[in-house]
Amino acid sequence: MTAKNNIVVHYKDMNHTNSYGLIKGLQFGSFVFQYYCLVLDLLLLGLTRASELAGPPQLPNEFLTFQDVETELRHPIRLYCRYLDRFIMVFRFSKEESRDLIQRFLTENPDPNNENVVGY
Repeated sequence: MTAKNNIVVHYKDMNHTNSYGLIKGLQFGSFVFQYYCLVLDLLLLGLTRASELAGPPQLPNEFLTFQDVETELRHPIRLYCRYLDRFIMVFRFSKEESRDLIQRFLTENPDPNNENVVGY
């Protein structure tokens, strides 16, 4: 979201032209921030889970609710909440999924001396 400002600043033998910059204005600034947050939400959740959390356009879901239990249990992300630039995401894994996740982490980040085994 840029605009051509074409402002030229002259000082002694130097000059600078500011030809691009953010469109200024209180109304447009909030639009840019909301658009940025929407893109951030879609990148973090993915399109399918974002649409499942939001619900269909005709009947959107209430806050922290799903349409049915099957939709809620389909994906490990159970809760997603964003406030400005901070977000909270709650996952729920089964015992097998959590073991698989830990095993995949340890294969990519080996710990030969078992220094980080506390908590597993």
